Amino acid sequence: MRQVKDLPPAPKVLHKLQRLVASPDATIEQIADVVKLEPGLAARVVKMAQSTQFGRGVKATSIMEAIQRVGLAGVQELVTYAVAAQLIGQPLRSYGLDAQALWSRAVACAIAASSLAERGDVDRGDAYTAGLMHGIGLMVIDRHVAQQKTTRRFASAGYPLDYAAAETEHLGFSHAAAGAALLELWGFSAPVVAAVRYQLEPEEAEPEHRKLSMVLATARWARSLFCVPEETIPDLPAAHWLTESGVEIGDFGAWLGTVRRRYDITCGELRMG
Repeated sequence: MRQVKDLPPAPKVLHKLQRLVASPDATIEQIADVVKLEPGLAARVVKMAQSTQFGRGVKATSIMEAIQRVGLAGVQELVTYAVAAQLIGQPLRSYGLDAQALWSRAVACAIAASSLAERGDVDRGDAYTAGLMHGIGLMVIDRHVAQQKTTRRFASAGYPLDYAAAETEHLGFSHAAAGAALLELWGFSAPVVAAVRYQLEPEEAEPEHRKLSMVLATARWARSLFCVPEETIPDLPAAHWLTESGVEIGDFGAWLGTVRRRYDITCGELRMG
């Protein structure tokens, strides 16, 4: 992390917003003032608030109106989404991923993780954030490789380990570890950092973060199914991953159908650009 010189700055707006949303005295006006600190982010928030996902397709004309529409409970998810869109905006040459592919993977994982969180006692905001940020370590490694002025292409072994074997062979660690290190540096919550760190091996997570790690590990399966063409039918998550994530085999098809519908709506309305 110290060697990579051109990492994006910490998303300070998101941290300020998280503190405000957690405060019982926060007002919509205060939240709007924080979002307005970044004009590009503010424009994305207004655009997203018009989507079916956040606002039932009704036009929003201001930050205040957008926030009133989604409510205090929804605004953190909406702004997290907008922040992630700003962070994931460049192709990753070391992985052969363009920006849209990277974004689609993040969105699919976030939707799947938040859907699983609704089934259990996992915080939905943490699940959504971990899903969106689960691949942020790919960006760190890609920039490290570019800075070394070397040409390297990491190959994916498919779900559940993705690029980890190739990364570990070259660097001694995976994108999961790199992503967790960046999120920790940026001040993300301990549950989100742990889930990203243990997304490949959720059994290794601390007991208090194990369930969220299982949720993220399982959500990545839906991401692979929807977004990774060469993994048309990835191997199912381990049975205990599913159980601890709150979905049984008998309910798996119904859960996947819900995630697919939400993902298709999001992809149709909130593409990058």
